[in-house]
Parts: sequence; structure tokens; C-alpha cells
Amino acid sequence: MNGIDISRWQKDIQLSRVPCDFVIVKATQGTGYVSPTYKQQITSAEALGKYLGVYHYASSGGAAAEAEHFLRTVADYIGKAILVLDWEGEQNANFNNPSYALDFLNYVKKRTGISPFIYMSKSVCRQYKWDASFPLWCAQYRNQQPSGYQAQPWTDNKGFGVWRSPKIFQYSSKGQLDGYSGNLDLDIAYMNGSEWLSYAQGKVIVKEPEDHGSFDLPIIRRGSSGKAVKLWQVILGVEPDGLFGIITQEETRQFQLENNLKVDGIVGAQSWKAGMESVWQSV
Repeated sequence: MNGIDISRWQKDIQLSRVPCDFVIVKATQGTGYVSPTYKQQITSAEALGKYLGVYHYASSGGAAAEAEHFLRTVADYIGKAILVLDWEGEQNANFNNPSYALDFLNYVKKRTGISPFIYMSKSVCRQYKWDASFPLWCAQYRNQQPSGYQAQPWTDNKGFGVWRSPKIFQYSSKGQLDGYSGNLDLDIAYMNGSEWLSYAQGKVIVKEPEDHGSFDLPIIRRGSSGKAVKLWQVILGVEPDGLFGIITQEETRQFQLENNLKVDGIVGAQSWKAGMESVWQSV
């Protein structure tokens, strides 16, 4: 799939005019900054049916604080968009400390059950010991010449460190596409739409107490549907129609409040765990 990543530098972009399968939007930086174009850009991409991504530009202030700021800002798109940490040297006081990045990634995974992507230049892949369980979005440019989409972009033969290959590869910052007069970052995703959504939605392993085994359960929220929603509705004691509507959302919030969980109406790892424990305690 072909796509672009954008920020306030593309504040005038009309996504309806630009050919792309996916759009990755800058959301936050540091512990307080929110891109002024984030909401408009992600809303537009969603309305157009694009596969979505949101990213946080690492800066300073503490890995957990940065991650929490990011998650609060993109809360409406957790489960819809892939989550990304943008790891670059500029304005990043911790750039030579990869443990800071890993702390951010692990914090996001713990809070959401989703393994976020990490973005970096290809040379940085090889400079430090990373964790390949977090999918890679990698950048390397052959030159600074204008380019359209490429099916087989150039990369050197030096490898990607602990990763066998990236899931997304950025190969130009001088992209020229119909419908936009400025430069764009061009990316190719080595996956199909279903795989993209699987990264966005995440899978959480919920361990049953007393060694009852485990269930592979997705993050669900208002708008979700299917068997996992039915299971959650059974736990809540509401009509199990398999549609996560306003009633299920409100009952979820009440359940989270009663179990001292974050009250956001989103069923992630902690809500599933508490819900399954309540079932086992009643049988």
C-alpha cells in the first residue's frame, strides 16, 4: 500500500485530492504540544476511508509523561489507527538513550494492549539494541530528487538491526503527488489493509486466574461489533446483540468506575482482565 505522513507543515493539504491508501498524522510532541492540524487532518483521513496512523514526536519530560500525553490526545483513534513513536535527533534530548524510547513503547503497550510502531532512520536501527516486538517504520532516501510513488524503493544492503525488515518504509521527503503542490513524505507499507487494521486494533492476552488458560481478545469500543462484543455484553449483563452502542459504552464506563479502572468506555487489557475475573468469581 502507498501512503503519506503529514503534520502542520502540510496544513493546506486537501486529502480528498491526493492519492493514498493510508495517512499517518502527527498528533503530539513532548508532554504538552498538540499539532494544530492534527484533528482536522485525522478527521479528514477517516472520513475518506483511509487507513490511519497517529504519531508522537519524542522530545523530553519523561517517557511515561510523553506517552500519557499522546494517549490522551489520540484516545478517539485507539483501535482505529496504528500508534507510532517518531524517534529522531532534532529536539530530542534523549536521542542517544534508546531505553527512553523503549520505556515509551512499553508504557503504550501496557496501557492499551497494542504494540506501537517506532519510526527511525535506517542507520539508527543498527546503532542500538532495539526490541523487534515493536514493528518498524524506517526511513532511508536514495537522494533528494522529486519522486512519485515507488513499488520497489532503493535501500542499502546493511540490514535493519534486530528487525528482519520494516513494516513501513519511507523513501522520499520530496514526494510529488497529484492534488498537492508541495513536498510530501512518501511511504510504502509492506502489508495489506487487514494487517494494518490488526496492528491498529491490537490483540491482548488475558490470563485467567488459577491457571484457567488464556483468551485472545481485541480492544473494543463504541462502533465495534462481533463475538468479542457479545462476550463483553454478557459480562456486563446487557443484551448481547454484538453491537457496541451507547448503552454498552455507558455500562462499560460504570463497570470501569466500580473496578477502579480508567473510565474511558474502551475495553482494553485491564477491563478484560477485571471482567473475566468477575465471571470466574461468580461460578
